Amino acid sequence: MTIDGLGARIQRRSTAEQAAEAVRQAILSVRLPPGTPLRETALAAELGVSRSTLREAARTLESEGLVRYQMNRGIVVADVTGPDVADIYAARISVELTAADALTEHRDPAIYRKLADLVDRIEHAFDQDDTATALDSDRLFHATLVTATGSPRLRRFHAQLQQEQRLALALAERSRRELGRTTDDHRRLLDALHGSPSEASAEITAHLRAGAAELGRLLDLLADHDESEKSRG
Repeated sequence: MTIDGLGARIQRRSTAEQAAEAVRQAILSVRLPPGTPLRETALAAELGVSRSTLREAARTLESEGLVRYQMNRGIVVADVTGPDVADIYAARISVELTAADALTEHRDPAIYRKLADLVDRIEHAFDQDDTATALDSDRLFHATLVTATGSPRLRRFHAQLQQEQRLALALAERSRRELGRTTDDHRRLLDALHGSPSEASAEITAHLRAGAAELGRLLDLLADHDESEKSRG
């Protein structure tokens, strides 16, 4: 198995994290599509790392929801479906409601400043038709919000959820602009976070539910399209 340009990502001093990052980017760019088996010997040789280093990298990617172990197939690139998206966002709502409660209680000015800066970046990116930057800034906005919890465990869990969401977005690549536009309401969300806890909670719930519905719809349309193409073939 050869993945164009993948081997060049590993520097002279290879590490499990470097290997994980190289494969992570190949998955998120869909150069490694869902269901692709990761052949241990061939991939380790291509990356220039040992098989034990590759296994460690694979465990990292599994913890992020990007690969899975399957009986009789070994490690394969994970898929994300409409029901998966609903589950990811339900978990995100739980974490981010906790974060909103913490932020509206303690009113940390540093977090508010970072959130305001990210809203500006999101809006500027959309003005420049730079959807990739807008979506990256979206992820940073929500990750910054979760820092208000003060919990490293919640931050790690939330980061895993966001990584799985990135895979879903990559699979719905054809519709990323539409998705970004329909969820571009961070200014309203920031205003709510400056308000009462109940206002913040209501806006976060509405914001994330809208994102889940749109992304789930796009993945369902993509699945229907792929199924139709298979029947024609």
